Amino acid sequence: MDKIHEIRVEEVRDIEEGRHFYRVYMEINETIKIIGESETKPQLIRYISEVY
Repeated sequence: MDKIHEIRVEEVRDIEEGRHFYRVYMEINETIKIIGESETKPQLIRYISEVY
């Protein structure tokens, strides 16, 4: 099973190219992977699931 240490959303304001976007990435097994980029601010939700 993979070990995900954190998931982050980074707001990027590139003044030189006139871009503004959000980058979503995660640290998994001590490696950083970019999940995606979006011009729309992502909605952050925490969901806890219980298994019986």
